[in-house]
Amino acid sequence: MSSNSDPRDLVAIAMPLYGHAALALEALESALASDLEGCRIAIVVSVDGDPRQETFDQLLLYSGAHPDIHVVFGRNAGPGGARNRAINYVLENLPEAKAVYFLDADNRVLPGTIETLYRRLHESGAGWVYTNIDTFSVSWRAHYGNQYSRLVHCITDNICDTGSMISIEVFQEGVRFNDDRQNGFEDWEFWLSCVEHGFVGTPCHDTTFEYRLRAESRFKEANRDRATSVSFLRKRHKALFQRPMLVDFEHEECPRYLFARTEDAAISFFTDPTKQPKRLRLDDIIPAFWASTGEPDNVHFPPFVMAGSGATIDLLLRSRMLPNVLCHLERLSEKANVVFVHLGNDATQRKIEPTFLDAGAQHLGQPDLIFISTALLRDVIRNNALDWFASIGTQQVWPTSAVLNVRFPFPRALPRRTLITPQQVMINCVNAIATSPLRRTAGRRWTWRPARLMPYSDLHKALRTEIGGSPVLPLGHSEAGKKTAALLVPNASFGGAEKVIYAASRELRAAGYETHLFVLGTSRMDVIDEFDSSFDYVHFWDQGIPAWGGSGSFLGQDFIADHHEVDWGALKGQLSGFDLVINNHVMAMHPLIARLRSEGTRTACYLHVVDNTPFKRPAGQPFAAIAHEHCYDAFLTCSEQLKFYLHSFGVPLEKIFAVPNGASFSVPPKVLADVLQVRRIERKDDRLRLLYMGRLDQQKGIDRLAATIAELRAAHVSFDARAIGGEILADASFSWTDRLKELGVDVRPPVFASRDLIKALGWADVLIMPSRWEGAPLMIAEAQQLGCVPIATAVGAVDELIVDREDGILIDASSDPQVVRDMVKAIAEVSRDRNLLAPIMEGCLRTAARRAWSNSFSEFLGWCDGAVNNSSLSRAKVIRARDTSNTGVAAAG
Repeated sequence: MSSNSDPRDLVAIAMPLYGHAALALEALESALASDLEGCRIAIVVSVDGDPRQETFDQLLLYSGAHPDIHVVFGRNAGPGGARNRAINYVLENLPEAKAVYFLDADNRVLPGTIETLYRRLHESGAGWVYTNIDTFSVSWRAHYGNQYSRLVHCITDNICDTGSMISIEVFQEGVRFNDDRQNGFEDWEFWLSCVEHGFVGTPCHDTTFEYRLRAESRFKEANRDRATSVSFLRKRHKALFQRPMLVDFEHEECPRYLFARTEDAAISFFTDPTKQPKRLRLDDIIPAFWASTGEPDNVHFPPFVMAGSGATIDLLLRSRMLPNVLCHLERLSEKANVVFVHLGNDATQRKIEPTFLDAGAQHLGQPDLIFISTALLRDVIRNNALDWFASIGTQQVWPTSAVLNVRFPFPRALPRRTLITPQQVMINCVNAIATSPLRRTAGRRWTWRPARLMPYSDLHKALRTEIGGSPVLPLGHSEAGKKTAALLVPNASFGGAEKVIYAASRELRAAGYETHLFVLGTSRMDVIDEFDSSFDYVHFWDQGIPAWGGSGSFLGQDFIADHHEVDWGALKGQLSGFDLVINNHVMAMHPLIARLRSEGTRTACYLHVVDNTPFKRPAGQPFAAIAHEHCYDAFLTCSEQLKFYLHSFGVPLEKIFAVPNGASFSVPPKVLADVLQVRRIERKDDRLRLLYMGRLDQQKGIDRLAATIAELRAAHVSFDARAIGGEILADASFSWTDRLKELGVDVRPPVFASRDLIKALGWADVLIMPSRWEGAPLMIAEAQQLGCVPIATAVGAVDELIVDREDGILIDASSDPQVVRDMVKAIAEVSRDRNLLAPIMEGCLRTAARRAWSNSFSEFLGWCDGAVNNSSLSRAKVIRARDTSNTGVAAAG
């Protein structure tokens, strides 16, 4: 225990020692020669199993002569272990210590190093203070930037030498060096541990220390096996290397986007559009631009620039599509000089559609947003091409351009469009930068040490490399502390498979998840009123994502492997970093799932149906999924039947959750009461009402339907028939629509809105489903909840939804003629004796009352509670309140 009565703050100098006894005296003398006014020092030498007598003799001499030198002996534990031994000694025996400075035994400090670094540590409130590096023996020096950046520190290189002044709070929080000798970068790993505990560094250019550099060193040995060491860091500090955390760092330290607002020419820097941006004025970005030209390692200027109204950004935020739009803009800016964004109001769909225009093309209307890369801006200024660029505000645009049309339902109240156009604001910004007197300083570097760091404006590229994809989704962690779930679909129309995933999203959202719908393979989504609020964000990507294909080598079935031509970069950049990913029939995603899982994402595969070939051979999505079974933590199926089908191919039962399907829409109580009131009284016409809803194709048994109607007519059964659907899949040489009309069927186009489905099913007494194969059709549950009795073939998992003669009628026949005969018989019976239909109708209502999506997903959600990590919880620890540790953002220059 130290008993020194000196009131000055104590700084402990920790010196690990092994094999440098001849040099340690020089290091000790340099520390003892420190000029100290605001602090005092104690030196702790941690001898790491050094067997040399010379080491013992010299340290005995120095510790006897200097009471403030403490010597600790221990077994050889490597550099990390030796430093930890010194840290523990300081905490136990020098409790008044305020900071620790690490001085390797072969290095030296200058007389003012300790005092200057401690003063900077005290003033900044940072976790540690580091210096630039100047070496002797082999002469070398480097500048490590004017601002500390966690993003730079994580994804580029170690930017802080161990010879730094570290607050004692770091060690009181439990941070230590990793003593695994396989880790060649124990110093880099230590700083990442500091970051993980919420500490940040700050540079000090007012002093330095002298680093002894030799032709060969342990540092060079570690760099020879750099890939292994970096892999070790990523695995040990997984939370720091996930996309949301890195985007949070990027947002705070080197934002990706500059936005110029048309209303008032205000400037903001941001990466994550859902978080507070850094707000500046035009006067601020001009010096930032020119300073970043001369000193790109010290000053940041965003790599992308856009202009538009604040109302446009707000509208895109409310559409839940802005992060995805930004990804599209990054990709389009690689293919065209300028990107124009046009927003369109469409109550029926969400859609993103790009088009490309050659140089000299005519303007296609007034854009809502304009987007360019800073690289183009620099080229325009460097080549004095201001007039060429200014043509973006004229009728004929000379830069090559892309137009991104974004359509979605607008809110009822729309803000007034500003009179100043995005082109005018963009041109004014470029002219102001180009004509600034600061242009004369372009390319001049004032920092005398050579740059060590990559340009801040290139960090978005380094981030892409780190994530392994491009563009990187510009969303950080949820500030609400929610788990995140990405739900993937190949299309987003009105199909049953899509509606099931929408229901899954609704239940996940109700359970506290932030939900993201990814439509992969098409760029549009039909708006379904029942599920429109099920997602927090909607994303589209259709380029480079095949719906089907591959080798055809797994059980004779196709599957896509990672060597196939898929836009893997776009998929990885946008899907990395989610807590949970549910793949719903996106075949191209299977090879990527393993990589996402290795990063900490829990993965699930949702399957709905085993298809049949024309020769009745099983085929379809389940086979591609089974080929990648080990990549998935869980499988979801629509039925017990499909669950055991997967199990028969080797999928463990513990991984499979059978989720019974429910209705895709709810019926308001008053509407249901009105429908049932009509059903429970005898109608004047007393004719049975038959309804068919679905595609007019072979899978749905359209030929069986036509034959059934024909035989019912021939038998003089009294009924009215209505068919609602379209011939989407052309699998016949003639029109089924015409054929049904010839049979007296009222054929109507498809309907999708809940009110239209309720009206159709409320009209019908019986729903006919003569399908050849199915999964677990939602239409059955939808009909039952309205008291419409389903008469369906017993295919797929239909018999899990219908108990014959209790809540529907099953047609269990294999041949087409027998199906038609049995269906005609069942319909004729209930048509001639309506008393047979009434108890089945009541059974439908009882069954529907027991169904609920919340019950269906309860087992899976219970698994998620225990298996899915909440990565956003790490954000609260890593990104502490900046009142004590904010050392500035590189964007401030």
